[in-house]
Amino acid sequence: MSVHSPILVGLGTEVITPRESIQMAGFARSQVSTGVHDDLYARSLYLEDGAGRRALLITVSLVYLTADLVGSIRTEVGRQTGLEPESVIFSSTHTHSGPALAEDFYTTPTPGSYPSFLVSQAVASAGAAFRAKAPARIGFGRTAVFEMGRNRRTLLYGGLHPDPEVLVMKIEDASGRLIGVAYNYGCHPSTLDWQNTLISEDWPHYANAEIAAQAATGAHGLWTAYLQGAEGDINCGYSSELSAVGVNMPIRNYDFIRKKGGQLAGAVLEVLPAIRTEPGLDISLASGFFDYPLRKEYPVTEEEALAEAAEARNRLAEIEKRPAAAGTRIADEARAKVFIAGQRVAVARRRREKGWLPFLKVEHQALRVGRAVFLTLAGEVFSEIGLRVKSESTFDWTFLLGLANSSGTSGYLPPKKEFPEGDYEVDGCIFDPSAEDVLVAACCEMMGKAGG
Repeated sequence: MSVHSPILVGLGTEVITPRESIQMAGFARSQVSTGVHDDLYARSLYLEDGAGRRALLITVSLVYLTADLVGSIRTEVGRQTGLEPESVIFSSTHTHSGPALAEDFYTTPTPGSYPSFLVSQAVASAGAAFRAKAPARIGFGRTAVFEMGRNRRTLLYGGLHPDPEVLVMKIEDASGRLIGVAYNYGCHPSTLDWQNTLISEDWPHYANAEIAAQAATGAHGLWTAYLQGAEGDINCGYSSELSAVGVNMPIRNYDFIRKKGGQLAGAVLEVLPAIRTEPGLDISLASGFFDYPLRKEYPVTEEEALAEAAEARNRLAEIEKRPAAAGTRIADEARAKVFIAGQRVAVARRRREKGWLPFLKVEHQALRVGRAVFLTLAGEVFSEIGLRVKSESTFDWTFLLGLANSSGTSGYLPPKKEFPEGDYEVDGCIFDPSAEDVLVAACCEMMGKAGG
């Protein structure tokens, strides 16, 4: 293909906010929503190069998507656009202030009309992007943001983010007017805790709003999209276990997430003017399925887990007998130990009752856009594994798409070095430690097939 062939880009955005009160996702909670702070969205990016190769990326501000939802959206998008299913890529931002879509250990979604509404709105977003396709210019850049995302498993050791890189995709129309910005960074949008019952994108809402407000040109609106990365062990600086039991952390409020979103927006806005765009990029897409090994053994039996849980409850009961301990970190940590013990009981019981399948089939895609690549990841991948993938990449810019497609339902994927540490993410993990190597190999294979 000639480098002078234009790349066509289309952008689409549709609101996917539930229209009724709904069971909320994230944390070990049972709350239903009581209102809306800010809307949730399906944001679509359509790409078509001069050789007719096409791809569609849809990012949704949800905790994750299920296989049924992904299949339904792909089917209808294909019917309307002719795109093959493997040409449609999904990523979820993983907000913990949105609707629950699948049952887990802690949450049972309330049946309702939301799934069908979500499908129709996601398809509408994709259709709008497809119809809006026009010659465009694309460029990529990188920056870093420090003291925003923290490694929540190493907070007592500094908690620095292993991968503070922010990758930016800049999209202009044929005349050079800025029309879209996508940015990629790994961090949980779970800063609002489980006491929040308002629907919200969390800090990405403020990041998107500030980028749009500062970078928009003229009267035209700016399409902005946060692309989740490898965020399994990264949030804005709090223990996952303490979050799970609803420990009161007054800092976790809307003013705080506004500041956090502003940190990321500031980094993007600083690098954006220096990014040079090109009109003649080509694309390619590779896809495949890989067998991820599942856990062959668990550190405790159900009986051992039950004994641990009883000990943790007794410890908490003793602490609660002391009036001076009320509201202290000692009491909070004891509650967290009860939660972790309960999680180990649930997983050990599931293993006894249902056993473990040997493998989980996971879809992987690599979308190459010029010298950049967008890679789908399996579930909530730890940042250290994301860094391994980046270190193997031969591309100039390697975007990691966390919670891709329906893989978010598989949960956390820690590196093998974390398994001896245990705790929330590892104790609930379904994958064998060797899954880390499978993921890295799968990403490398897809990059090779995409032209890396």
